[in-house]
Amino acid sequence: MNLKRTILMICLLLMIWPSIVCAKEEPIIYTVKQGDTLWDISQRFIKDPYYWPNLWSNNPAIGNPHLIYPGQKLRIYDGRIEIIPIGTETGNAGNSGNIGAAVVTPEEVLLIPTFGGAQSFISETEVESLGTLVDTVDNRLLISINDTVFLEMNDLAATKPGDVFELITMGPEVVHPMAKKTFGYQFAEPIGFQTIQLGTVKVTEVTPTVAVATVTTALREIKRGSKVRPYRPIPDRIPRLFADNVVEGYIIGDDIGKLAMGQWEVILIDLGEESGLQVGHELDLYRQREATDQVDKSKKLILPDIDLGDAIVLEVRQGYAEALIIRTTNLPIFRGDQVKTKTN
Repeated sequence: MNLKRTILMICLLLMIWPSIVCAKEEPIIYTVKQGDTLWDISQRFIKDPYYWPNLWSNNPAIGNPHLIYPGQKLRIYDGRIEIIPIGTETGNAGNSGNIGAAVVTPEEVLLIPTFGGAQSFISETEVESLGTLVDTVDNRLLISINDTVFLEMNDLAATKPGDVFELITMGPEVVHPMAKKTFGYQFAEPIGFQTIQLGTVKVTEVTPTVAVATVTTALREIKRGSKVRPYRPIPDRIPRLFADNVVEGYIIGDDIGKLAMGQWEVILIDLGEESGLQVGHELDLYRQREATDQVDKSKKLILPDIDLGDAIVLEVRQGYAEALIIRTTNLPIFRGDQVKTKTN
């Protein structure tokens, strides 16, 4: 009797198993809403905010994994996220061969958080305004999150409780790439310094001599002597803006001091607030094209510029700005290459 009952149960399980499998494989169709990022969606549906690079690798037709637009449809299926082209909201969830890119014309760039952000440079004039972390409450050499610290401020009178500051340490000097053509690179004056982000502090009290603060984030080792400057957070979503006028400048470095730059890297440019540049302005990246050796030297040819890609401005300060490269061609990008604002 027990054997018959066991055989009967096995038969029943075999009959209903396909429906169980199908039920488990039913995909979730999600419509992107204003303010969504791939980081948030990955964290919400598959509990892994670092999944977003897989979206790009699983769908090679997508030119920009940072771009998702309100109204776009995503298929969440078997621990994966796929972008659905227009007209294919239903069908085989496992077939991603025809997954396309954006289905809505982009008006905004949706950025994911990145380590270090876009604040790895400080101009020569800004150095004079920096504060200094002078001490903490005990004799430990290293300072960490939630520790109380004391700040010597350049303008203590303007400091108030609730202010957030960035802790940095100074790196190598940065010289403008065009300086070597006029003065000699070795003798050119630096225009600023690379900086390394250490963390952030929030002011809790201001005394007659120092500002008292709490360490709110710690990215690297924090020590006495670390420099302090106002913190400007990089928003996750940046509106794409056209400039009123064409403004041209140069790439003077990248966020981490590399020689060649590529897509999704942050570049430093010599245009700042004084030029009218704003966060969200789109930039053309280009290089002047030179005539070949075979051309008639008597002709002064002006040839079309070499297209290197596009960037979008993340942060603007006095004298400089930082931008994210969002498109590249098949050429590397170097210090000394040029940028200009896009106009409508």
